[in-house]
Amino acid sequence: MHNVINKTQAVRIAIMGAGLIGERHARLAEAHPDVELAAIIDPDPKKSTLAAELNCEHFNSLTDIAPNICDAVVIATPNSDHLKSGLQCLEMGLPCLIEKPIADTVENAEKLAVAFENQNIPLLIGHHRRYHHFSTRAKDIIEKNKLGRPILASIIWAVRKPDSYFKQGVWRTKSDGGPLLINFIHEADLLLYIFGKVINVQATTSNRQRKQSVEDTAAIILTFETGVIATVVLSDTALTPWSFEGACGENPNIAETGISSWRIGCTEGAFDFPNLNIWTDSENGIGDWSRKLKSQTQQVSQVDPLYDQLSHFVELIRGTAKKPICSGRDGLEALRLVEWIKRSADTSHFSNADVTSPLDIKKRLA
Repeated sequence: MHNVINKTQAVRIAIMGAGLIGERHARLAEAHPDVELAAIIDPDPKKSTLAAELNCEHFNSLTDIAPNICDAVVIATPNSDHLKSGLQCLEMGLPCLIEKPIADTVENAEKLAVAFENQNIPLLIGHHRRYHHFSTRAKDIIEKNKLGRPILASIIWAVRKPDSYFKQGVWRTKSDGGPLLINFIHEADLLLYIFGKVINVQATTSNRQRKQSVEDTAAIILTFETGVIATVVLSDTALTPWSFEGACGENPNIAETGISSWRIGCTEGAFDFPNLNIWTDSENGIGDWSRKLKSQTQQVSQVDPLYDQLSHFVELIRGTAKKPICSGRDGLEALRLVEWIKRSADTSHFSNADVTSPLDIKKRLA
């Protein structure tokens, strides 16, 4: 059990891993009125400059920090480190906000989720898109059948990451550094949050453009328990205006386009997401393909989801929030979906050179 912090007392938070996302967490923590940025933990000696700028301590590792220097930790290290660092924090009784994905494998994710549950110490997973008001609005539209029964979703996430992105961390060219685990994991969490349980997956991947050991492009078909079918195409090598971050401008490293990357169709209407441009029958009826449609954009207030996520983390630490918005179990299910997709892609890859007749194709697909 962790020590519950008084509501009037600033929560001392250490940031573990000061890369792209870790530095954002550190700057938000330094600026948050309910948080004291206690330390930056990163083996890179250059991160001491960032710590000095933000007026906090710098340590090479978690084991180097002095006792009682912090009340909680944000873990923003590479995926393969999440289990080790998470369990270290747990041993010290420190609540954790772990950046997505929760871990590098489903097995490690299960270990983390169960361990924190058994110790009754708060664990929050960094699927920050849930804090956007348009995300909760989309879930409400689907759950309450406000546009009739949901039928389909079509999603594109396609950007061209600069070469410098990969030079900053060689791990990004390895098995846990591709767009499935780094980027689609966010789409996976939102898909599960909005549409529910997935019962079938078909997928294929390619690494033809970057020629690294990890995929750079993927195509996915998901069938949900409700009957909704979603198609997803993603790539970190294609220069396009279609990405969630581009649509809402939530990431300072990705240029804002204002163009939605999701299309969701229901029996009585459809909407773009995250922009919430809703299409319905122009005569307010059921509508069909012979009738004109009208559109109206639902307005929601804009937030900084990482800031609101940090505020929620503070509430969990203080005990004023009893349930995490994105729990360890939620993070586990998003990772499980990604691993299911990877297995599907691994078993679906074959070319014309692998078959000699239509009968052979049928055998491969059986």
